[in-house]
Amino acid sequence: MHKVLLVVLIQVIYLSVFSQNVIIKGKILNEINSNEINFANVYIDSLYIVTSSTNGGVYELHNLPLGKCNLCVSHIGFQKACMPVQLTHGVNIVNILLTPKNDTLTPIVITGTGTRHRIEDVPVQTKIITKKDIAELSCKSIEEVISSITSSVDYTTSSMGTNIKINGLGSNYVLILLNGKRLTSGVGALTDLSHIDTEGVEQIEIVKGASSTLYGSDAIAGVINIITKKDKHNFSTSNSTRIGAYGVLKQLNTVSFRSENISSKTSFNYKQKDAYQLNSFKYNNKWERNHNLPYLLPTNYCPVNKTRAYTINQFFEYSVSSKLSLNTEVSWYEKRLFLPFKAQMHDYYYNNRTASVGGKYKLQNKNFITFNIDVNNYLYYTEYPYKYNESYIASLNVVNKTYYPGDRNKNSDQLNINGQVKSVFNLNTKNKLSIGADLMGEFLEAQYRLTQAKVQAFTYALYAQNEIKLHKNIDLVAGIRAIYHDKSGFMLTPKLTAMYKEQRFTYRLTYSNGYKSPTLKELYYYYESDRMGMYRLYLGNADLKPQQSHYVSFSTEFKINRFRTGINVYVNRINNKIDYRIDTTSYEHRRLGIEETKKRYNIDKAQTTGSDWHFSLNILKQFSISGGYSYVNAINITQKVRLNGVSAHSATVKAAWTKKWKYYKLNLHLSGVYRSDRFYLEDDLKRTYALPYQLWKLTTSHSILKITNINLTFIAGIENIFNYIDKRPYGAHYGTLNAGRTLFAGINIKYAKQNNLNNFRNIYK
Repeated sequence: MHKVLLVVLIQVIYLSVFSQNVIIKGKILNEINSNEINFANVYIDSLYIVTSSTNGGVYELHNLPLGKCNLCVSHIGFQKACMPVQLTHGVNIVNILLTPKNDTLTPIVITGTGTRHRIEDVPVQTKIITKKDIAELSCKSIEEVISSITSSVDYTTSSMGTNIKINGLGSNYVLILLNGKRLTSGVGALTDLSHIDTEGVEQIEIVKGASSTLYGSDAIAGVINIITKKDKHNFSTSNSTRIGAYGVLKQLNTVSFRSENISSKTSFNYKQKDAYQLNSFKYNNKWERNHNLPYLLPTNYCPVNKTRAYTINQFFEYSVSSKLSLNTEVSWYEKRLFLPFKAQMHDYYYNNRTASVGGKYKLQNKNFITFNIDVNNYLYYTEYPYKYNESYIASLNVVNKTYYPGDRNKNSDQLNINGQVKSVFNLNTKNKLSIGADLMGEFLEAQYRLTQAKVQAFTYALYAQNEIKLHKNIDLVAGIRAIYHDKSGFMLTPKLTAMYKEQRFTYRLTYSNGYKSPTLKELYYYYESDRMGMYRLYLGNADLKPQQSHYVSFSTEFKINRFRTGINVYVNRINNKIDYRIDTTSYEHRRLGIEETKKRYNIDKAQTTGSDWHFSLNILKQFSISGGYSYVNAINITQKVRLNGVSAHSATVKAAWTKKWKYYKLNLHLSGVYRSDRFYLEDDLKRTYALPYQLWKLTTSHSILKITNINLTFIAGIENIFNYIDKRPYGAHYGTLNAGRTLFAGINIKYAKQNNLNNFRNIYK
């Protein structure tokens, strides 16, 4: 008993001598969204000193001993956090980030309304693909990730880029954003996404239906916003490598650092793949006119060609003060496409250079202003590894040019400059107002592909949107955009969305108006091509009107415990759809060998109607299954035929199982995709189809735990488990270009170091 009293007396004397004026205080914050966490338990491990965070997430501990101690925080729904702290005389400020547990994590989305919402509370229906989804799939490309998760999104690829479709409408009507900034379409109105590595993506947000009120032209079918990772550590470096059959290699290397006022991220992304054939024969286009000719001919053309590409990206952000932050980003992307020697005597080279400057200024009551200027320059060349004679039709003359090995001809030089200003005001507890202005300039140079060597267009826009809390269960979003396009005039695009939440059900009703201004190529195109066995001239039309759409949708979602399901029905009607029609071929053009002339006109109306269904179920925190089914009836009303390249029925399913041991975590992931046939109406009015298909994939990931400051994960898997190959001759419309069952493997390594004492110090100040 005397020994116990002596120990207690010594501890009391120790604390009274060494604890004077030693205080630790700070904030407890949610790592995902930086929100304050109230009522968290804060204590010094090994000492009987405990407190709780109050309103604003603030905590404070007094009368602490000098020296090193272990500060711990716990809260229901969050993972426990402990960190070593070196205490000195006076006030020690330590802010602590808590990570939500996997079963309580609710992602934050911004694309639907342009403001931050939890996924279950966003008024505009938004599909989210999380970092966890991306890691489990371990896909070669962004397109594969999106189409594997979302049944309503499909894609086809070519040497020009990716044709992504949402609910039956192709890339002409889908706006793709990178961190909220518009990605410029490359060649043929297709966006090249190969410069984005899946391992560098934090999440992908998909908003279906017309979204022109917030995002302007092209957002008729919907918006896809790809959001990249931002490391929160003081210093980190990572390497992600994936290899597979047919020379597939993709690699992402990043270096990031963050101090109190400055953050930086540098990345290098490299991708390559080799060419392969699905069939060594092609269709003979002249067989239709002469059945004495062979139906099939040997070919060296490949549906998938050899490519090599890399991207260098640099991002800086500087906090000038607690209110003002500035950022800048530059990137350089190069891609080479090598065509088979015996098929083509040239190759292609693409170069995309981007730069942006922006910032954010915080006002009172969580109001803010953002601003940015983005410059995107896309160059498209033909490269000549061999001597080659090329001919072009320029006006009414034929130009003949001879190229020698090493020569490069610039096909097009596309420059886009986009300036944006946006303000968000929390007017009161029931109204959040967003207002903004956009200015976009487009410049295109293409010597032998336009009616004039250089053309340009400008778009000016103002928009306003109000998020209204009508009732505790009812939210309303109303907005309108006023646009002036210097080639097609003035227009308005309104949008109205209502959301009603009742216990486990959520209902959303949307009407929105979309528009798409004519592209410079649609206005001024002048290009000849030998396709389908006929030498044609394709012309633009300077009198084109903008395409406009009316979109109506109704959706309902149900959630109970670990099960969630929902269905969405919609109608999307497009007026003044731009398409080609056969025009009169002039005598002068016939003299130059032109057999048929096709010119752009506002001649078509189109409509897509359909429904999307999705579900997800988590079982015992270790096993999850999810999937979806989409039906779309996409028709060209004018011609009374299906729209080209659309699958009426699509389905996706994925199942994941995770088991964690002391030093090792295993994840098994099985995913499947089904697409029904696709319809195509050719230039010669012949109707063809791409075959239906289904692809299954198994991915395994193996994480090594308990390595200080290092995350190490090995990946291995099988693609196209059942070895499906579309072996039809070259020239057919393929449902999939998959070459058959293949194996792949990869490794992800990340080193991160965090200075806990200084992290987020300025948040408390």
